[in-house]
Amino acid sequence: MEQYEKIGIMGGMGPESTALLYRNIIRSFQTEFNAYKDDDFPEIIIHNLPIPDITENTLNENKVRRMLSKSVHFLEDSDVDFIAFPCNSLDYFTDHLVSETNVPLLSIVKETCGEIEKTNADEILLLSTPTTFEKGLYQRFLTDKKIVRPKKYMEIHNIIIRTLRGDKPKDEFIEKLEKEYSAYDSILIGCTDLSVLVDDYRNDRLIDSLSCLSNSVFQKSTQRYKSED
Repeated sequence: MEQYEKIGIMGGMGPESTALLYRNIIRSFQTEFNAYKDDDFPEIIIHNLPIPDITENTLNENKVRRMLSKSVHFLEDSDVDFIAFPCNSLDYFTDHLVSETNVPLLSIVKETCGEIEKTNADEILLLSTPTTFEKGLYQRFLTDKKIVRPKKYMEIHNIIIRTLRGDKPKDEFIEKLEKEYSAYDSILIGCTDLSVLVDDYRNDRLIDSLSCLSNSVFQKSTQRYKSED
């Protein structure tokens, strides 16, 4: 519907979390605006990218940068009003992508940090890929917070890989949240593939980056409608 901003999504990182972002956006329109007819929803273009793996390192950095740049220009040529992509690890490239386009680009890390700043959290357990933690993507913005990761952080990486394979180690992951990580008051789901595992799980200690991005996409898409209203 033209009253809403046209959404561009760089997807495939991973594919299932991209689908979850899309579903969350649709659910927001259903919940907030009682949308049900096809023309009740915004125009959305999803560009699914087969990005080389960068969950452990960024050895393929140049290839990834080229692919992301190409996707940004594709979405820009498609006349989207803004762009989002549901991947924390790839947020490392956001500054470069912003410099290549005039189309606003939502950073999943910045949007999530905005929500974290509304809390009283001093120490946050970050559950993410090694790349996200070691590149300091959240530490960059949350300078007044202590960001830590599990001692056995490669166990989380293993859960991410198994989720990408479709194994769905949901029960194992939730057990870690409730037992192994019970001492932490704030737990950041800093990988959207982990978001897939907690989609229908509710816990006040969790801050889910994909949910934060979904909410921001919905708010930005409807800002024109709200201003006219």
